[in-house]
Amino acid sequence: MNPTGYQFAWEVVTEYRFWLWEGVLLSLRVASVAMLFAMALGLVIALCRMSHIWPLRTFASLYISVFRAIPLLVFILWMYYGVTLVTGLNIDAFWAGVLCLTLQYGAWLAEIYRSGLQAIDKGQGEAALSTGLSRTRAFSKVIWPQAWRIIIPPLANNFVGILKDSSLVGIIGVNELMRQSQIAVSLSFRPFELYTAAMLIYIALTLMIARFSSVLEQRAARSLSVQTRRGPRTARTLGTAA
Repeated sequence: MNPTGYQFAWEVVTEYRFWLWEGVLLSLRVASVAMLFAMALGLVIALCRMSHIWPLRTFASLYISVFRAIPLLVFILWMYYGVTLVTGLNIDAFWAGVLCLTLQYGAWLAEIYRSGLQAIDKGQGEAALSTGLSRTRAFSKVIWPQAWRIIIPPLANNFVGILKDSSLVGIIGVNELMRQSQIAVSLSFRPFELYTAAMLIYIALTLMIARFSSVLEQRAARSLSVQTRRGPRTARTLGTAA
């Protein structure tokens, strides 16, 4: 017996299912676009952070320190409203959210890339260079495949983080999952049912990301194992090609 007398009406979730579905699609779009940009930006920042060139190393270190320190909600509000007030430029809400997520998560991913790359023994790169490979091919064929397997799990964790943080872009009018849920709640006065549905959707998406990450990690490990077994022959072939 429910002492509060509250009557659950789970059918409201079915009634607003299309609203929730549209929010899910937009959340995934924001998170996916931001993650792709952040992965590219993070790699560039990581390479600068590891550079022997002092200005690049200093810039990367400062970038990482600054963007990891900014609260994301404040960053989104400043990017969408503050930039307009200062410059007069109107930024689309979707791209303002994507830009903030990209810049902030690019800083986190840079440290993940750096730790993954530095986990590879320097002798690996030296051995690749000794076969006649250029530095670019040594990185792409020898160093990166090994580092990639190491950084897949933290990358997946950051994608989950971006997906959850995409709920903050609703404050500037992007109708992602949480904003769609809030609108549905304002119309139906059923917050418990709709917010529970949104929570379960986030859990389901997180589990799918975790599963995809596990499969990707296993495939990377198998590919690396094949390359290791074919190492001497592959090295001679790549050296000739270079």
